[in-house]
Amino acid sequence: MELGEFELIEAIAGRTEAGERFEIGIGDDAAVVRGRDRIVTSVDTAVSGVHFGADRPAAESARKAVASAVSDLAAMGLGSEDTEMLVALGAPAETDDSYLEGLIDGVVDAAGEFGVELAGGDVVASPVVFLSVTVIAHIDAGTPVVGRSGARPGDVVAVTGPVGGAAAGLRLAAGLEVPALSDLSRELLITCQVRPEPQLTAAPVLAQAGASSMIDVSDGLAADLGHVARNSGVTIRIRSGEIPVMAGVGEVANVIGDDPVSFAISGGEDYVLALTIPQERFEQADTALIEATGFELLAIGAVEPAGDGDGVVILENEDGTRSDAPSGHDHFG
Repeated sequence: MELGEFELIEAIAGRTEAGERFEIGIGDDAAVVRGRDRIVTSVDTAVSGVHFGADRPAAESARKAVASAVSDLAAMGLGSEDTEMLVALGAPAETDDSYLEGLIDGVVDAAGEFGVELAGGDVVASPVVFLSVTVIAHIDAGTPVVGRSGARPGDVVAVTGPVGGAAAGLRLAAGLEVPALSDLSRELLITCQVRPEPQLTAAPVLAQAGASSMIDVSDGLAADLGHVARNSGVTIRIRSGEIPVMAGVGEVANVIGDDPVSFAISGGEDYVLALTIPQERFEQADTALIEATGFELLAIGAVEPAGDGDGVVILENEDGTRSDAPSGHDHFG
């Protein structure tokens, strides 16, 4: 590594420009930002070898780290208006300058792509490459924020897009051969894994339409709906035949000997939104989502009373039988 700590900071500062909300930006001990009525904040950390491969382009990995952090705002029903981020970057001393510059490029470009401003951060020596991204959104008192605890019996369970693509893409990027897949399908699935798209347009539309709970699908659809069920004190039932599985996922699941639906709902990192919404508001939400994004809101199940215990996600199979949905990703599980 030829670049030192201060050269790295200067390189980042040289790629950014403080917006009108900033009184003090990058280069001082802290940033000073003019706020609004409320702050919504979240932090997400990406570690080489855990969240991204060392063999992937640095800019791509940095973009994914930022996308994952920004997606947490979408999970709360927010877009990226009036949002800044802080980024802590760690890397071994022997890291090539070109790789570090790629990480910087990825962070700065992702900030522009997702409409957030880079307020500052930290640079440290570390045994492994990592990026820790904190997002800070400023919202008005009346802006609806949707958490995980509002699901009620009778609500519709829905998602904003297909699942399973990222998990399939991870296997393909690692070298899995699936002869039944076309080259185009293979590349699309890998793209799902390495270039997630946070639902920043859909989220505020659904919040305004009356979503009662919402979460981004990062740990897997079943696991994330389990978080909603547990926080809301309910049971969630999802219908296997109505779960939108990404095209090509079935072929990947077949090669590894897994059931396509189970694979799709346990894989994680799809970053579509899973939500609950009162039945009488579903049609309005669907119409609003189509107008805003061009995509339908896809109903996949219903919220039920807790019964034997809250936090349960039941998979209703096409033959009418029921089973516990498979678990998703757990860093310490």
